[in-house]
Amino acid sequence: MFEGCRQRQITSTSLHREDCHHIPAHCLIRVSCQSPAAMPSMFDVFRLVTLIGLGQIVHAQSRTDFIKALLEDYDNRVTPTFDEGTPTEVDVSLFINNIDSISEQTMEFSLNAFVVQEWKDKRLEFLGLIDAEYLELDTKLMDGVWVPDLYFSNEKRASFHSVTVPNKMLHLYSDGHVVYKLRVSLTASCPMQLQKYPMDSQMCSLLVQSFAFSKRSLMFKWKDEDPVKRRLKLQLPQFSLSDIETRNCTEEDENGNFTCIAVDFHLQRNIGFYMIQIYIPSMLIVLLSWVSFWLNVDAVPARISLGILTVLTMTTQKSMAISSLPRVSYVKAIDVWMAACLCFVFASLLEFALVNVMDRRQVKRRQAPKDISLDIVEKSPLRQGNSEPVSKWVQDPSGAARAKNVDNVSRVFFPGAFIVFCAVYWMAYSL
Repeated sequence: MFEGCRQRQITSTSLHREDCHHIPAHCLIRVSCQSPAAMPSMFDVFRLVTLIGLGQIVHAQSRTDFIKALLEDYDNRVTPTFDEGTPTEVDVSLFINNIDSISEQTMEFSLNAFVVQEWKDKRLEFLGLIDAEYLELDTKLMDGVWVPDLYFSNEKRASFHSVTVPNKMLHLYSDGHVVYKLRVSLTASCPMQLQKYPMDSQMCSLLVQSFAFSKRSLMFKWKDEDPVKRRLKLQLPQFSLSDIETRNCTEEDENGNFTCIAVDFHLQRNIGFYMIQIYIPSMLIVLLSWVSFWLNVDAVPARISLGILTVLTMTTQKSMAISSLPRVSYVKAIDVWMAACLCFVFASLLEFALVNVMDRRQVKRRQAPKDISLDIVEKSPLRQGNSEPVSKWVQDPSGAARAKNVDNVSRVFFPGAFIVFCAVYWMAYSL
């Protein structure tokens, strides 16, 4: 069937308008018909088509032969606009499948997403030469097509999915439009400011750059419509994804020579877990420490045990609350809360020490006027053997009343001070 095509390799410089009508329709020819006045470009000379001549389209023998011919002289080492001297523009979009975890201790986040890249490659135009809108290339054929050298500059770990086959696709459209899509899982760094933890909001960014091509050869830009999409039922355990923003970060690059785009994930922390595990238990411990104000001053073992127990419990609670946090040098909201609760509990223990001292306070015995007859009797030999030395100190009769008054004041002062602290705390960190 190809006998008439064996010696029909025609260059675009020698092919004229009238020659396009005499070439067999089934021949695979590297040619574009040009008018004598128009000088052919490199893309016209090496374009693998059946025949593209002034609006005439000739169909190839089969799709397999067509793909082989299309990629036969294709150079995947250079960008599509290499000979034009202009940068190749690549539209990038993301589809977020999952945001798996966000770690404050290591300041990183993990996500699984589809990365879609779209660009125009005139060397791959086929303009209706086959009965399909686009060609779907297998992963083995993708290596023969130029693709952008996209990478994530702030990633720590990343991997492609290959179960059961490599999760990537490439579509070639008739006008040279190329769509390249792949699935990736990565862990990226996310510097966090934890001053308001756990009532904070964070912004985690994902930076997309070109590794080898400078701005003169390759430019990334976000797709005009919906550059970043997410799964409808996307849920995070500790955060709510409040907003997603895209921006161009080319000028923010250290050297500014490479294209850069970024997507910012705005995350609002859900406080429900911390209310149940930290705030409510610590409140109950503080309330428990106030029970000693209603106990009798003489109940020393009960009040001592209650005070020490609440202090130790509060210390343990504080250690557990900050165990999953990085060792930062600034004060966090959770530090303020736990320190204040510990101070209230410890103050309750000190209050008992104060009332106990007041209750046991002794004063010097007052000297009464001496009676001579009594003095003679006390000094008689009959009384000296059975008498005991009289102490000069006696218990303060008003000490118990004062201690009781301190307990009464504490019953009002401690709850009132704690309520004021809670109001100021929540207004300062939640607003």
